[in-house]
Amino acid sequence: MSRRQAVAELVAREAVASQEELVRLLRARGFPATQATVSRDLKSLGIGKRASGSGPYVYATAAPGREMLDDRRLRLEIEAFVQEVKLVRNLALVRTPPGNANGVARAVDLFNWPEVAGTIAGDDTVLVVTRSAGEAARFRQRLSALAGRSLA
Repeated sequence: MSRRQAVAELVAREAVASQEELVRLLRARGFPATQATVSRDLKSLGIGKRASGSGPYVYATAAPGREMLDDRRLRLEIEAFVQEVKLVRNLALVRTPPGNANGVARAVDLFNWPEVAGTIAGDDTVLVVTRSAGEAARFRQRLSALAGRSLA
């Protein structure tokens, strides 16, 4: 797991109110971090502060309805969170850390690749439907290229 993955998971699971708190949580999990690196990670992941229902502002991912995500942000979703891709005929099962499948599915949808008919996201798995086994293989090649590693 990368530091960025850890940041995303911590923000998704805990009410983190400050960068200093996030640094402490990361260090407790074995990730060396400073306020400056945490700040860059939060920005690159599109995480900002939002009002919590019961108190102070806390870090949270981008609003679900946000449509204008830049290409760099979409690529980071793939790079940071796609762990493996298994093909079953015209279907691709994309594994992510818990809580990250929705962001990866959204990135795949927004890339608007012609071989992708649609996606369905669970907690840690994205089902990607393509039109043929060949298109499923091309989809996995695209993800591997974006992730910078083989996802077989």
